[in-house]
Amino acid sequence: MQQHTPPMQAQRGMALIVVLVALLLISFASISLLRSTDTSTLIAGNIGFKQAALGSGDAAVEAALTWLNANNTAGGLFFDNVDAGYFATDRNQCDLTGSNTPTDTLDDVGWLHEDMGNNCNLRALVVTPAGVEPGYTVSYVINRLCNAEGDNTSVLAADGVTPMVCSHVSSDAISASTHGGADYANRPLSSAAQLYFRITTRILGPRNTVRYIQVMVVL
Repeated sequence: MQQHTPPMQAQRGMALIVVLVALLLISFASISLLRSTDTSTLIAGNIGFKQAALGSGDAAVEAALTWLNANNTAGGLFFDNVDAGYFATDRNQCDLTGSNTPTDTLDDVGWLHEDMGNNCNLRALVVTPAGVEPGYTVSYVINRLCNAEGDNTSVLAADGVTPMVCSHVSSDAISASTHGGADYANRPLSSAAQLYFRITTRILGPRNTVRYIQVMVVL
């Protein structure tokens, strides 16, 4: 019986196809692995940027607290100090992050100390305290949670007409309150002398990193 043997040229052609398919599969696997590695690196980098932004924001908050303590003298906090980023009223109408009313810039904060929106009139102070990471820009604005400028212990505000309403804290105040800063700014908590202040910080960093930190303090 005569056995038929495929031509050598046909065998070589089939091997070439198998090798090409294998190379294609290996290429796909390599690309997938490379993309996975790039994604992991990007995620790790973004987390690092956010952590650096948080640390820079904490440094700005400390700078704001230092300013408050230094100016917590007789009448030192009764009135706005625009150059210091301090305002003696709550300004709850302001859009601190610019996301509540994205089409309305008049209620935005001047985070880079630029001209203020007419419906907000808050101009933040850009600071570079120790602890701010290179490449980050931080600024803060301080609000006393009162409805008007003037002596918080007086019945009337500085204009002599507006009733003075501030958010106070007393030793018997409940520390686990669920009210936010906006709620506190509209009603007095007690008649104690200590006042609530709100410090809002914005941090700009690499890769369009934007972070906001807000703390409530009592003086």
